[in-house]
Amino acid sequence: MSRIIILFLFLAPVGSCFAQTWINIDLEQTEYVYATGKTCSKKTGKPLNGNYAIKFNRYQTNYEPFMDGLKNGEAKVYRNKKLAEKGLYQNNLKQKEWLYYNEDGTIRRRIFFDNGKIKSIDDLRQHTLPSEI
Repeated sequence: MSRIIILFLFLAPVGSCFAQTWINIDLEQTEYVYATGKTCSKKTGKPLNGNYAIKFNRYQTNYEPFMDGLKNGEAKVYRNKKLAEKGLYQNNLKQKEWLYYNEDGTIRRRIFFDNGKIKSIDDLRQHTLPSEI
């Protein structure tokens, strides 16, 4: 039993070292440079590097990882504090499966991308017929 406790005490701090931290910024603090296709800090002019929680307004926050100003990695969009979409970016282009959620947390649409281009769309919304009068 004591070995389990010692193992837990060792692994708890190690696990926290791998937790992702997010840099909170407002959209107004960033600028998109069309010539390079990179997102930069308005304050420094340097491309974003790291994990950013970009607040668009009081209803939407995008969690996006950047490398040299380009989105790279898993991104998530929250609207009204609920997951609205998630997927993978590679060099600013959407890749593979992107999921779009209803407010109740169910998946409403699944879109597959290849280098930013849509390959297929699965619309998972339930279609209901209007009731007869």
